Amino acid sequence: MKALVFSAPSPSAVPPQKRGGDAKTAQKDALPAPDFLPGLANLQLCDVPTPDLPNERWVVVKSKISGICGSDLGFLQWKPMPAAEPYFELPMIPGHELFGEVAAVGKRVRGLRVGQRVTIDPTLGCRERGFRKLCSQCRNGNPGICEHIAEGQLRPGLLIGICPDTGGGWGEYFVAPAHRLTPLPDTIDDDEASLIEPFAVCLRAVLNNPPRRKELVVVIGAGTIGLMNIAALKAVEPSCRVACIAKYPFQARLARRLGAEHIIDAQKQDVMAQVGELAQTKVYPLTNGGAVLAGGVRLVYDTVTNSVTLNQALRMARGQGAVVVLGLAALPEGVDWTPTWMKEVTIVGSLTYGAEMFRGKRQDTFVRAVEFLRRRRADLRAIRPRKYPLEQFRQALTEAASKKTSGAVKVSFVP
Repeated sequence: MKALVFSAPSPSAVPPQKRGGDAKTAQKDALPAPDFLPGLANLQLCDVPTPDLPNERWVVVKSKISGICGSDLGFLQWKPMPAAEPYFELPMIPGHELFGEVAAVGKRVRGLRVGQRVTIDPTLGCRERGFRKLCSQCRNGNPGICEHIAEGQLRPGLLIGICPDTGGGWGEYFVAPAHRLTPLPDTIDDDEASLIEPFAVCLRAVLNNPPRRKELVVVIGAGTIGLMNIAALKAVEPSCRVACIAKYPFQARLARRLGAEHIIDAQKQDVMAQVGELAQTKVYPLTNGGAVLAGGVRLVYDTVTNSVTLNQALRMARGQGAVVVLGLAALPEGVDWTPTWMKEVTIVGSLTYGAEMFRGKRQDTFVRAVEFLRRRRADLRAIRPRKYPLEQFRQALTEAASKKTSGAVKVSFVP
């Protein structure tokens, strides 16, 4: 099959635990990578075998649409994430935003048929790795923070699309455990189905940190995750008031369509002053730039997580409020952590999925996401991905990383 394979340029270029096998190159692009995507030089379109089923309870899925996530761009930018080092191994086929159709089923799979459209929870926790005794996180419905993601019958990797043994959505086929597949109704079209994974990411973050009735909450960023965050907030608590800090006009328009009542222009407006006005609290300018709010908002969702947005988030959170970190914060420099002790602000990380409570019922994130879309409690159809074949991967990835000039919200591959 054809697949985009991300590998190291030489054994010395990456730590020993990230080294992997070889792939037969079908097409090698010798063009230099753009400065802002140095890792693109290590991504090649290759002929590789279809991954083997780890056991008879897994299925082969034909990838239909697979999005380019900010985390994918992160490793193409060599974004430093030191504590994640033990959980990655190269080479791998990226693509964890998964949507496809069942191509083959293991002998012990029931309830799925070839040709069926499915969304896929890419989590690879204890159960997927062959452990009979589950770690405490998996037992409690949090397989996304499994303690065994570098162990078991699969090589290291938090998700399908990161683990070398499963393949990913940037290939024609990948394998997945049958219990992680959720069939899709015809009312959810292919483009919307391809957005379920990022919507599930935000749905978990919102369900674990829910807004209250008519409460003002702030979402920093209006890329894919920022927009999905707005959709999730409105699905969980329609009466909450969402203020979205957007960088570009095309993002602002979509944020409003998805339900944001207040749009703050990150480039033209004083963000802290605008939030202070909405929160009806005093704004104190700081001598080194920026400002801090006397009060603020109880919940801030930062979907960008660079030094600028983290400072804004921490300083606009009210006393005993929370900043929910949805971006790959990595190692931002110049972050003022004063509010964490001065205002007792809690920082909450959120990355994947699990099982959450909502109205007294505990349910898997993906199952609930599909149900919300089926009932139109959430509607993602305003976002239409720009789709590219694998052969045009350089153009697709450059466009995804250049939002200012491309105007792209979501760029995806159609293997």
